[in-house]
Amino acid sequence: MEFRKIDKTNYWDCMALTVDEGQTSFVADNKQSLVEAAYEDNLYTLGIYHEDIMVGFILYDYDDTIPGWSMSRFMIGKQFQGKGYGKKAVVAFLEYFKDRHNAEKIYISVSLDNTVARKMYSDIGFVEVKEIEYTFLNKQFKEMQMVKEL
Repeated sequence: MEFRKIDKTNYWDCMALTVDEGQTSFVADNKQSLVEAAYEDNLYTLGIYHEDIMVGFILYDYDDTIPGWSMSRFMIGKQFQGKGYGKKAVVAFLEYFKDRHNAEKIYISVSLDNTVARKMYSDIGFVEVKEIEYTFLNKQFKEMQMVKEL
C-alpha cells in the first residue's frame, strides 16, 4: 500500500471512487470530502494506492472537539472491495500516520449499522469509546467512536 496526497494529478481518480449503494450512508462522498479539505483548515487527504492504482481514500484531521487526531473518512472503491485492501490500508495508514505526527492515539467514528467496519477496526486494535449522535445537512447520524493507542 502506498499513500499519495490528493492534488491536481489524481483528484479525478479520487472522485471516481464510489461505494456500493448499501454503503452510501456509512461515508461521505469523496467529492464532498475534497471540497471540505479545500476550504477547512487541518484536513489531510490521501489516495490509497495498490500497484499504482488508486483503490481508496482517507481524510484525516486534528479535531478540536475530541480533542485529538481522527481518521474522519475512509473508503475502498466498490470495485476493489473484498480483496483485503481495507484492513491492509488501515494498518499501513497507522504506520504512515505515526511516522508523520507525534500522537499517542487516533480516533475514528463508525456508523452503528456498519458491523463489518466495526469488526475490522476492532480486529486492528481500536476500542469502542462511546456512541455519538449528530445532525449534518438535516440528516441524523448515530456512530460509535473508537480509539487506537499508537
